[in-house]
Amino acid sequence: MMLQAEAMTSERLSYVRIRASHASALADALCDPRVYEFIDMACPTPSELLESFGRKESGAPAARADESWFDYAVYRTADGRFIGRVEATLIGRNAEVAYLFGPAFWGQGYAQESLGWLHSILAEHFGATDFWAAIHPSNRRSIRLVERLGYREAPQLTWPKLTSYDPGDRVFHSAPDAKRDRGNNLVRNQTR
Repeated sequence: MMLQAEAMTSERLSYVRIRASHASALADALCDPRVYEFIDMACPTPSELLESFGRKESGAPAARADESWFDYAVYRTADGRFIGRVEATLIGRNAEVAYLFGPAFWGQGYAQESLGWLHSILAEHFGATDFWAAIHPSNRRSIRLVERLGYREAPQLTWPKLTSYDPGDRVFHSAPDAKRDRGNNLVRNQTR
C-alpha cells in the first residue's frame, strides 16, 4: 500500500516519497561528512546520492520481500527548502526508523517533528505498533532525540530483525500504544 504521491505535511514540514530527482535538492544538506560521523558509511558524492535515491525509489528488493520501505524527502513548507530525509523499514508491525538532516538544520526540532509524523503515518495507515532505532553509542544528539519521543533502550533479547544495526549500536524501542506496569514491563493498551 502506497500513500499519495503529493506532499504530506506536519506543523512546519512537508514530506514527499523520495525519488532520484530529489538528490540534487538534498545534496547540500546530505553530502556533508558531519552527517555521517556516526554512521558506518562514507559521505556520498552527489552522484552516489542520486544512485542511492534511485534504489530507494524502487523499494525493497525481492530478496527482502518481507520488508516495506518508507523513504521521504523532507522540506520546510514555508520556503520549500529540502533539509533532510526520514525513513522506516516495516517488517510486520515493527518499524525501524532513521533520519538524516543537514547540519544547518540541526537543533531546530525538525528531526523530532519528522519522526513524530512518521510514527503517526505508519501506525495509522500500516498498523505499526513498535518503533525501533539503532544508534551509535557516541551519537548523544540522536539518543536524546529518541528519548524525547518516548524511546527507551531495549535489551538485546527483545530486538526484532533490525536492518540497520551495526555491531556496538545501542537499540531503542518505543511502543506508543503500550504503558508500563509497576514491574516496568510493557502492557499493550487494548483500546483501539
